[in-house]
Amino acid sequence: MARAVSTPPDAAHPARRPARFATRGHDAAAAHLAALLAEAPPHALLIVGPRGAGAGTLARDAVATLMCDATVDSGPCGACRACRLIASGSHTDLVVISPTGASDEIGIDPIRALAAGLALFSVEGGRRIALIERADRMNEAAQNALLKTLEEPPSRTHVILAAAEDSRLMPTIRSRCAVIRLGLPDAKQASELLGERLGVDAPTAVRLLRMSSGRPGPLIDAEATGDAARAHAQIRRQILDFSATQPHARLGQLGALVADARAILVAGADDDDAADGTESGDSGDDATDVDAEPKKKSPAKRSGKPTPKERRANATALLRLWRGVARDLAVVSAGAVDQIAFPEDRAEIEAVAHRLPPATWGEALRAIDKTLSALRRNGNPELLLDAAALSWPTL
Repeated sequence: MARAVSTPPDAAHPARRPARFATRGHDAAAAHLAALLAEAPPHALLIVGPRGAGAGTLARDAVATLMCDATVDSGPCGACRACRLIASGSHTDLVVISPTGASDEIGIDPIRALAAGLALFSVEGGRRIALIERADRMNEAAQNALLKTLEEPPSRTHVILAAAEDSRLMPTIRSRCAVIRLGLPDAKQASELLGERLGVDAPTAVRLLRMSSGRPGPLIDAEATGDAARAHAQIRRQILDFSATQPHARLGQLGALVADARAILVAGADDDDAADGTESGDSGDDATDVDAEPKKKSPAKRSGKPTPKERRANATALLRLWRGVARDLAVVSAGAVDQIAFPEDRAEIEAVAHRLPPATWGEALRAIDKTLSALRRNGNPELLLDAAALSWPTL
């Protein structure tokens, strides 16, 4: 039977986040979740949101609330035995499943083991809970196995799923879950969170958040620093300087730009799935695993040379930064200054944008998009970057 879909609260559920919830920037959804768990905890709960935006964290808040021995303010108390066990990662009645292996997916074996485990009596005498992180990475066999558990859930058991794309889940799984959907977190709260967790000042936190398309999770997981924000600003300035540089002279600057752009990408400050189709992680709150190192290093890696995969990732990182500059130049030259992605760079962007007609920057943006598309089709990274540098507009 289909479950009712939960939606963010309205006047019936004031947007008050439980004090001990770790989730930030989603006060309305957090308040609604707390009310849902207090009134009638569902056997299956699906929390959907962009990677790195907080779905994993909210799912863990749900786990902590359901397992807490003495909830406070509709959330976990943080002090009882259950809360301490969860915090230490040793609660025997909690099973956490995440994608593993080179395929970065969840297979049938852990789901079968989960079903068997949920059928057992609780060790602690309370609820038994399964948390499936990045649930949209379950393969078909795993989803079919999970469906059997959702159809006939054991008493006092709950299955909580966090996912970025619920369209990858079977309709029959979605229909058996209460669903809470998240957008991007409130920018002010997310920036404050970055300041606290990363130890950076407010302007740096704001820039880092913009670099990560509004998603704090990858930045926190990668422990991004102010160096990444400064490198980002420097790369954008260098790309702007290309317009005043003779095309052939740009080629000698590409190597350093690629290295700097890759460092920013590794720091979690880029949206990796946008350009090359790779999946970033969602560990609790969405770790960024961009072209993670293989367990066995290839001969190319041991010799200090980048692997083909690394070369493509490096070029992708730079081209996406390049595309951001092209976009800002295009919107500013067209008079839409309020649409600039990085307002703090406005003066530098305007100084270049108005020296050429809007059509020129629009064509430059389309050219970078075509270059990214060619890179996705396994084009040669170095040749594509050379072509992008040579074709960039000259003042």
